[in-house]
Formats: sequence, structure tokens, C-alpha cells
Amino acid sequence: MLWIFLAILFASIALGLPIAFGLGVAAVVMAVLSDIPLSILIEQSIRGVNSFPLLAIPFFILVGEVMSAGGIARRLMDLAGALVGFIRGGLGQVAITGSMFFGGISGSAVADTAATGAMMIPSMTRQGYTAPQATAINTVSSVIGIIIPPSIPLILYGIVTETSISRLFIAGIVPGLLIGLALMVTTFIMASLEHAGQTRKFRLAPLWQAFKAAWLALVLPVIVVGGIIAGVFTATEAAVAALLYSLFISVVCYREIRLGDLWGMCIRTARLTGMVMLLLAFATVIAWFLTINLVPQTLVQQVQAITQEPFLLLLIVAALLLLIGLVMDLTPAMVIMAPMLAPIVTSVGVDPAYFGVLMAFILGIGLLTPPVGTCLYVGCGVGKVSMESLVKAMLPYYAALLVMLLVLVAFPGLVTWLPDLTAVRGN
Repeated sequence: MLWIFLAILFASIALGLPIAFGLGVAAVVMAVLSDIPLSILIEQSIRGVNSFPLLAIPFFILVGEVMSAGGIARRLMDLAGALVGFIRGGLGQVAITGSMFFGGISGSAVADTAATGAMMIPSMTRQGYTAPQATAINTVSSVIGIIIPPSIPLILYGIVTETSISRLFIAGIVPGLLIGLALMVTTFIMASLEHAGQTRKFRLAPLWQAFKAAWLALVLPVIVVGGIIAGVFTATEAAVAALLYSLFISVVCYREIRLGDLWGMCIRTARLTGMVMLLLAFATVIAWFLTINLVPQTLVQQVQAITQEPFLLLLIVAALLLLIGLVMDLTPAMVIMAPMLAPIVTSVGVDPAYFGVLMAFILGIGLLTPPVGTCLYVGCGVGKVSMESLVKAMLPYYAALLVMLLVLVAFPGLVTWLPDLTAVRGN
């Protein structure tokens, strides 16, 4: 069954068929070969999407829409400029810090690339960055958005592996900040070597003005993360609270959104949510087929026969996921591979929340690599640069991300200590 599934999946990729439809075709073929009634497929697909925690996905997507249109993202970028604009690299540092702010609310790398890129790239080119350099910094920093909570990939991982989403969110805070710091250091080095990116003098007055303009927006991540840590609400409830708050400050306080604008935002949110749900429905059917055929158990036994050393096993899995990220987008890769790989790594004592963060990071790197990297294509469109020039400008940042990957594999305590400290367990 595993080989049949993989054959149909890669045939779908080669033919350009949407991954969700490829999973549906594989499910039907596997059902026919197994002499299983097709009605079982419907039952399993409904079970896959009939989950309360999944409600967090459309709410966080809509929060990202409100942020972009309601002035929240712009105010956060202004605050980032006042906070780190004096560091060598100037607006490059601002773009990365802004992505950390933005990622702490939207949870989407693609949304981060589009929103921050449109605001930052023109200004960066006027300050001495080439268009590929400016686009590279804005594009690579988008990976932070899927690590720092909230994170749509971590929600999907929690659903398909039955891991606490709240614990996953808390586990993503420290590695997300470390990845952002690594990108800032890389930008500092590259700006020093290439004499790019003007700096501004650090002044308390502009910082105070930017903070006063953005403090309402800064409450959003406090609502999401602080509410979860304090046990006030679950990750799903935090999404609803974040949406209500972002709507309030955008409509009532900032007055940059009219109620009539919400219709278009809801349509865009529904389209993206529908894609995710269809993919998850069919992936649940595939996971059920593989489970009843004992595929995960067999994989665990075979891998344990090779090695039971957690570090070596994580290196093997990381290399596999990097290859998968080259040919498959993050969302389908997460819902397909997580149910198969999570039992393998947890069988040697790896924390499932740690592996979820690690998996999201590795597949996030895939969003930045050709030929399938979604954020690359978005970055090319926003920055108006060619794919070749963008990839060349991103080479130092690829190195920084791989170094951070090795650090997280070697020191899993960097990821697990905060959720262990806060003892967050619920969804």
C-alpha cells in the first residue's frame, strides 16, 4: 500500500495535478485494491476535518488579512524600524524584526512574504540594497512566521499527530527568536562586506512615538501566547480572541477598515481554508489506509534496526524532509509525512512537540528553495526580480538556516525547556 500511494503521489506531482486531488485518486485506488467500500472513504475524510482545533486555521488566516488591511502590520514595521534601524544593515534588520512581529500574529509564511515585502523592498533599494538582496532578506525572514506562534503548520501537525497545539505553540517561541537572530547576524555580516543598507541613529523620541502608535497591535501576540501560557484559553480560543481584538482596533481605533471590506477578506480566507481542509480530508484517508496495513509500525521497526540514536535518527529524518521540501509544498508535506515520521522519532524518546517545531522549520526551508518554493515565487513577484538572481542572493541565508537546523537537532532542550517550564499540555 505504501508503494502504491507513493507511486500515485509522485505521478500526480509530475503531471502537475493538485496534491489534494492526487491524494483522492490514491485513496480510491487503494480502496478498490483492498475491496473496501467507498463509503468508508467519506467517513474517514469527514473524521479528518471534524475537529474543533482546526477552527484556529481560518481565524488566524483572517487575522492576517485584517493585519495587512487594518494598519497593524504597517505600525509594527514602523516600530521595528525605530527599534533596530540603527544596527548595521539598516532596513534589512527592520525587515527581519518586522517579520518576527508579523509572524507572531499571522502564522503564514506566504502572507509574511507578501505583506512585509511590499512595504520594505522599495525602501531598501533606495538605501543601497540591490533588488535581489532586498527581496532575499524579506523572503527568507518569512520562515520565522511558521515557527513563532501562532503557526498554521504547527496546528496541522498537532491535528494529524494528536499533539497538544498549545504545547507546540509555546515550543516554537525560542527557536523562532533564535532563527530571527541568526538572520539578523547574517544580514549584519553581508551589509558590512557589501556596504549596503544605511543605518539611522538610535533616538528614544522616534521609538516612543512608534511604540505609542503600535502598542495596541503589540497586545495581539500577548493575547495569543500569554493567554495560552496562563491557561485562559486554548490555541483555538486564542485565534478567536485575536480576531475579535484585531477587528476592534482596525475598525474602531485605527479606522482603516470598513465593515464592507470584511466580505473580501472572508472570501480569501474561505478559499485558502478550503484548500487546506480538502487536503487534510484526503490525507486522513491515506493515513487510515497506511495504519490498517501496519505501515507506520513497520517503518518504526525498520528504522530502529538501523539506529536508535536520537541525534543520528533526527539527522536522517531532517535530510529526508529537506529533499521532500524541494518537490512538495509545506502543507501537503506536513499532513502526509507527519503521521508516518512522528512515530519513528518518538519511539526513540524524542518529544513530539519538539519534532513538530523541527519539522515545520525544515519544511519552511522548502518554501524558500526551488523548484516548488512558494515564498520564492511570491518574493519574485513582489520584488520584481528573477528566480536566479533571488536564489543567488539567498545563498548566505540558506547557510544560516542550515546552521540553525544543526543547532536545534543537537540541542533539543532549546525547544522543549519553555513548554516544560510552563507545563502547557491542553489543546
